Amino acid sequence: MPRIIDKIRAVQYERIAVSSQSSSSSSSAATNTTSEDVSSDDVQPGWHYSFEFFPPKTEAGLDNLLTRIDRMSRRLNPLFVSITWGANGSTLSRTLAIASHAQRFACVDVLLHLSCTGLTREQIAQILNMAKSSGVRNILALRGDPPHPKRAWKEGDVSGGDCDRAIDLVKLIRKLHGDYFGIGVAGHPEGHPSSLICDNGTTTSLEMQHLKDKLDAGADFVITQFFYDVDIFLEYVKRCRGIGIKCPIIPGIMPIQSYSSLLKMTSFCNISVPSSVLDRLERVRLDDEAVKKIGCEIAAEMCRRILAETSSTSSSAVDYNIGDDCSVHGFHFYTLNLERSTTRILASLGALDIDSPTSAGAALQENDTDATIGSETNDQDQIVTRRERKESMSEKARSTKRVLPWKPSTMDNRSKEDVRPINWSNRPKSYVMRTDDWDEFPNGRWGDSTSPAFGELSDLSHFYSFTLGCDDDRRAMLGHCPLNESDVYEVFARYVEGTVPHIPWCETPLQPESFLIQPQLAKLNRRGLLTVNSQPPVDGAPSNHPTFGWGGKGGRVYQRGYFECFVSPDKTNRLTSMVTKHPSMIMYAVNNAGQELRVGVEEGGVTALTWGVFPNREILQPTIFDPDAFLVWAEEAFSLWSTMWLSLYDFGSESYELIEKMKDTYYLVAIIDNDYYTNDGFLLLDALLEVGGKCS
Repeated sequence: MPRIIDKIRAVQYERIAVSSQSSSSSSSAATNTTSEDVSSDDVQPGWHYSFEFFPPKTEAGLDNLLTRIDRMSRRLNPLFVSITWGANGSTLSRTLAIASHAQRFACVDVLLHLSCTGLTREQIAQILNMAKSSGVRNILALRGDPPHPKRAWKEGDVSGGDCDRAIDLVKLIRKLHGDYFGIGVAGHPEGHPSSLICDNGTTTSLEMQHLKDKLDAGADFVITQFFYDVDIFLEYVKRCRGIGIKCPIIPGIMPIQSYSSLLKMTSFCNISVPSSVLDRLERVRLDDEAVKKIGCEIAAEMCRRILAETSSTSSSAVDYNIGDDCSVHGFHFYTLNLERSTTRILASLGALDIDSPTSAGAALQENDTDATIGSETNDQDQIVTRRERKESMSEKARSTKRVLPWKPSTMDNRSKEDVRPINWSNRPKSYVMRTDDWDEFPNGRWGDSTSPAFGELSDLSHFYSFTLGCDDDRRAMLGHCPLNESDVYEVFARYVEGTVPHIPWCETPLQPESFLIQPQLAKLNRRGLLTVNSQPPVDGAPSNHPTFGWGGKGGRVYQRGYFECFVSPDKTNRLTSMVTKHPSMIMYAVNNAGQELRVGVEEGGVTALTWGVFPNREILQPTIFDPDAFLVWAEEAFSLWSTMWLSLYDFGSESYELIEKMKDTYYLVAIIDNDYYTNDGFLLLDALLEVGGKCS
């Protein structure tokens, strides 16, 4: 995968190109544009954002953080995430575990913090090799926190390890690995706490020279300390450019979580807060929710102003050189392991679409919470699990750009992968683990599933299961004491409606495209068609469609209707009759004993379920159905009844016997409707509702 610096440059050129196009067409567009056509809140496209996370101290906190990173990466699509490094390497194992998980399973590029305090060159070399083996290609090189018992660095202090300062770490990384790693370094608009400060409150010329030396030694970009005075940051960028620093400078943005934490953190880090900011917060300082809301507004205003006042004046992207001006093209959000505030800021800047069964406005209600894995709290040690859940804003939000219908891997060995079977759409980490040892990955077409080039779908992922919390939390979601099949049906229906965050077969909340058929899906589940996967048909939607779009500009996307569910033997027979009456449909079914049933299938080949047509490209078919892969998935799907649900109840209890009976008697059914171009709506869904009605 590209280094972060390469991705940043691509975004910078995109923004310059957008600016050039806007400038050339502004005069003609002005005569045809009304005030309703332009949102003053949305900023111009072509900018990026990224998130910082730190390792929690507890296992529960770590588990919850991984879930949060997965969700934020999938929904918000940051350019990268950074994972912090504890004092003297105290969080080494957790930092690397989080980085590896994010890179492999969350499919997002990682910027790994690495401080040289107290480390030998051999230890640093070992850490870099571990990062490389995890797929990490980006390092934030830092001197780090002062060694115990020091509380702060003083002018001239060194790290106490083999690398005295960050510049020595930059040099060592380049010596050991050449250009393999992208390297970031820290910038301090208001001066490092250990540095001398000028009378006007800006960093000394000596510190600016230290920063330039780090870049000259091989660093690629700068991420700054957080700030609240935009004037100081803009002046800092000008001073950097004035001494020849031409690399990207990414401003650090820390959303305000509470009035007391703002005062504490700005005092500790020597960060000034303009009186205009304090005045707005002072009036509501005892109301944390009001402080957060105003804090999000302040952060969004800062971002808008920075983008507006640093936009390039170059006439075209062709003759633009990165670093020739003071342009800023992105932001790094210090999330404090929280998601709501960052998501609100991005939504207000127009970076996200808000997917909701009702409206975008509903996503911004005041009572929107950070539930799913925990409420927002100023306790940075862990994220507290909450049983009562409201849909979080980042579950409703989604990035406005998708390369493929599923999130591509950031691992180098999977860089060309662009085809996957649909069955693991809601358990992507399981699919990644199953295929982790493949030598090649499908590119362009799925190919022959028996080919040795693609390897076998490993059984190892049976040991992989995402968390549903402790047993009590799982019972709260799946049922304390289900006695009838209708009790189980209700759990599936509530998942579709969003009141249950996960079920064993679905790691994530309902996909945005399913919002369009949410009421019908809930009705089907309450009638015993227990949905684990579905997609509506699409006939040539624009590739920039807010729900179905993917793959870039100027294309058209298509998909066949697909429905996958657990059903009783009686309902399986009814579905067989339904498919027999509709020549456009085919059905595959299998039970836990391995008994197969196929209807309308002549040879049982691979079927493209999603495909796209784009200018100057071959047809892409990123999602397929493979009968052989379906059987492998079925084994995993039936095993989840036992490992994630049956295990909650005492052996021999009514609840135990109910779940065991459903596992052993129900069929997993997959139905494909080839009539994606029908003008009669979702034919498959209508037919299923008819079957469900007969079975109610």
